[in-house]
Amino acid sequence: MLNLEEKDFFVGGKIGGKPNPEILLSDSEIEIIPSKIPGVFTAKSGGKLLHSLYNPLREAQMAAEGAKKSKSEISSCAFFGFGLGFSVIEYARKYPGDALLLVEPDPRAFFTALRFADWSSVFSLRNVVLALATGADVVVSLIEKFGGLSRCAVVANPSHTAHAQTYFHALKIQLERNADKDRINRATLERFGGLWRRNIGRNSAYIEENSSRIDFRNVSEFSGGFCGKPFVVLAAGPTLREILPFLREIKERAVLVAVDTALRQCLKAGVEPDFVVLCDPQYYAYAHVAGLSSPSSTLVTEIAAYPSVFRFKCRAIALCASNCPLELLGFGEKFVENDRKRGILSSGGSVSTTAWDFARLCGSTEIYFAGLDLGFPSGETHARGSTFEERAHFSSSRLNTAETAFSSALFGANMVFGTDYSGRKILTDNRMKMFAWWFESKCTEFPEIRSFSFSDWSLRIPGFSVASIQEFLRSRLVTLTM
Repeated sequence: MLNLEEKDFFVGGKIGGKPNPEILLSDSEIEIIPSKIPGVFTAKSGGKLLHSLYNPLREAQMAAEGAKKSKSEISSCAFFGFGLGFSVIEYARKYPGDALLLVEPDPRAFFTALRFADWSSVFSLRNVVLALATGADVVVSLIEKFGGLSRCAVVANPSHTAHAQTYFHALKIQLERNADKDRINRATLERFGGLWRRNIGRNSAYIEENSSRIDFRNVSEFSGGFCGKPFVVLAAGPTLREILPFLREIKERAVLVAVDTALRQCLKAGVEPDFVVLCDPQYYAYAHVAGLSSPSSTLVTEIAAYPSVFRFKCRAIALCASNCPLELLGFGEKFVENDRKRGILSSGGSVSTTAWDFARLCGSTEIYFAGLDLGFPSGETHARGSTFEERAHFSSSRLNTAETAFSSALFGANMVFGTDYSGRKILTDNRMKMFAWWFESKCTEFPEIRSFSFSDWSLRIPGFSVASIQEFLRSRLVTLTM
């Protein structure tokens, strides 16, 4: 262990009488204290011990041995948080031939651990990966490279993950989904494979028959085509109403994108967006644009979309690569290759994530969102006038009111509390929190892209900032030329 004395501890926001470097946790976040073993330290965070007060080294030995015994054929270990790192150090000492993955959303925690423990056994290993402030999807992919959960043990001490519960909960959910992905994929393919094949077959024939009449494009053609221009994406959350009166001015200053669920409100405001994004093969996605038209818009969709989507009246249809497993659906190598050439848009499970990635592909480094609430601000579920709201009113009766439908949407999921951009509590659920983590991971992956929310009532996404619509309009007085 390092030869540290009491003067090296955190005291009053300082280390050894000197200001605490910003790369380390502050004394309000972690407290370094002596253990009962001379020269060995433990720590407290949030009033709870991170390691044993009596024998943190023995505790670390038990954790390392337990990880190795958890499954057969273990050749690597992922630590989700690690306190001062005693368990990591002990695992590296006992199993020097294994690979290590260290997962920590706050890099300061890692550098603090380096200061108060001897990590030389860890960094002498041949294969050590540090996943600091990375998205959950990145961690899952790294575990897959280590052989998956059958060959990679996971150590997740609750006291070591308590400082970032939301992050590690999202990671746990994603790992569980990934571990079960083969079964889920088989079940999904069995349930929807026929629909996807029919959609693709009908749409392919439609494109071939109408290629001279309709302007079909590939999304890849827009790559880098809007460098230096801001994008404003309209989602269908309740706070969308805050900017509807400004849509005409916004379109003069930015590229306006509406996701399928927000198109109806956009058109009601008398504005046709530049792009409409709809990439879900299910009928309910088409229902959001059914009966609508936007002759000056370009529709961004994929080959597996519900066939009626391709009858949507618009200026052009831009196709991206399908998210469906085309190979498993029986389509040939040439078909799959041509589909990939259309341009891949990442999907985080929500059409809004696809819209963000489309803006990124177009070269925008400023992406603004309206209605991206990822929760229920003030107990509201959808923007006024959305397809969901209008359908609830249309189908309501004396015994089955629209309010009943709204309540079911609000409380039908596993509700949890999150925090909005002003620190207020907001109802949300784990699914929408996963979307938030997708956006956060993209902010980390593409730090040159700045992302904003026009409302501070939405679920806070780390990496996003709040933008004032008035300031946005004032700062962009020059009309955008498409």
